[in-house]
Amino acid sequence: NSNADVSVAWGTPATNAARRATSTIPIVMVFVGDPVGSGFIASLARPGGNTTGLTSITADVSAKLMELFAELVPCMKRVGVVHNPNNPFGTIALREIKNAVRKLNMQVQVVNAQTSDEFDRAFAQLSAESVGGVVVLANPTVIEHSRRIAELAQSARLPTAFSRRENVDAGGLLSYGADLNNQLRQAAFYVDRILKGEKPAELPVMQPTKVELVINLKTAKALGLTAPLIMQMTADEVIE
Repeated sequence: NSNADVSVAWGTPATNAARRATSTIPIVMVFVGDPVGSGFIASLARPGGNTTGLTSITADVSAKLMELFAELVPCMKRVGVVHNPNNPFGTIALREIKNAVRKLNMQVQVVNAQTSDEFDRAFAQLSAESVGGVVVLANPTVIEHSRRIAELAQSARLPTAFSRRENVDAGGLLSYGADLNNQLRQAAFYVDRILKGEKPAELPVMQPTKVELVINLKTAKALGLTAPLIMQMTADEVIE
């Protein structure tokens, strides 16, 4: 909107689109994985340009997600990864997942998906490939289709891991990542400061203050899995 005083963009693709649309209207980004690597800002401390806001998951969080998933599903020898190739941060996260999988002496099968039909096909393909579990990389459409993805996973009896807790609320097995609700609250703080005259170029980009682990024990039980007690104790939330 060319008449807007400030624009809020959720995710890397939306931020990319907003930046292509304007170089003057301030943009507050939310849940963007690698804003420096994506070329949105010069640095976290001094963004420059018209974009500031909040980063979400870092690459090492993606690797940790894979490690936690392997711990929760110890029999998994081959893992599926659902990836949106149009999301630049997904490519970085995918590389870290692949590195983690290699260290765990497992195999990986990558499929691309971002629409409902594509998720249907992705899970059908991964089920046919006999993977032991599926990591669904962060993308706004993964939240949009969270219930459908949970249904597909339950139907195929596939454990699933995500970056967002909303997917675990919907029936996924595990999530490890930044809290979006908290980020949205912080984004409002940025919007307020910009509307009061501060420049996005000079507002430092905030990194996640907290990464949360959420486990759905109900889903684990349905899949015949037992979450290690230490993992349950260190989890930020356990859904029973």
